[in-house]
Amino acid sequence: MKKITSIISIIFIIIILTSCSQTSNNIEQHKPVTIKESPNKYTWYMKDYVGKNLASFGYTSMGGFRADTYGEGYIKITIINDNEDYIDINNEEDLKQYVVTKQNIQPNSIIKYTFEKNEQGEETSLINHQTYGEIVLKVKKIGSREKNKNELTEIKSSTDKYTQYIKDYTYRNLTQCGYLSMMGDYRDVYGNTNIKLIIITEDGSYVDVSDTEILKNYIVTSQNIKPNTKLSMEYLKDSNGKEYSNLIEVQNINEIELNVKKIK
Repeated sequence: MKKITSIISIIFIIIILTSCSQTSNNIEQHKPVTIKESPNKYTWYMKDYVGKNLASFGYTSMGGFRADTYGEGYIKITIINDNEDYIDINNEEDLKQYVVTKQNIQPNSIIKYTFEKNEQGEETSLINHQTYGEIVLKVKKIGSREKNKNELTEIKSSTDKYTQYIKDYTYRNLTQCGYLSMMGDYRDVYGNTNIKLIIITEDGSYVDVSDTEILKNYIVTSQNIKPNTKLSMEYLKDSNGKEYSNLIEVQNINEIELNVKKIK
């Protein structure tokens, strides 16, 4: 009887060690990708972030979000925390505690820029359209086991300034979903337009979107519009029939409902 109990204990220990090893190897088995060089100012390639410490790249913008530079533009970085804990992107010591385990856009995916032009038809330094505007990074605390093995949704690249695709907000902390607009509602950027985010809690309680301290206590569980749903836009035209570069007249999706739960 003691021998059987001993064997069972050994098997249990092996299972635990194997599980820990597999979780650790998710990063260790990752083969770093050599990123292609940019041939011109219009073409860039998505970086390989897996295995990197969260504080070792990017910056926190004046707009209050995390981003990384690509030529004359940038890519917004959205963080999904495996432990569902709030990560303060303004606190470098907080960022240092996390390592990237997955990214939703593959390394070397092509980022194409189109620049705005002045009245003389000359290009300015302002970017009017880019094929990718955001990358989602899944992170975990250094030394911890990965709890949530769900895959990230790869969002389609934008083919032109008239087309965007709905993001996957699932598992995001509410602070990583959008921004407080001048009208006082919560919105997210999609190319040259934005979409209103409607927050729905499990018990129907009200969420004050102007209070970051409240937002950071919630995580998104589902959304009413599926990721990669096509968002189409029509631009406003002047009296001569010429399109304004960034004024949208009509779009087929104006708001998205996000179901959220309170983080325990």
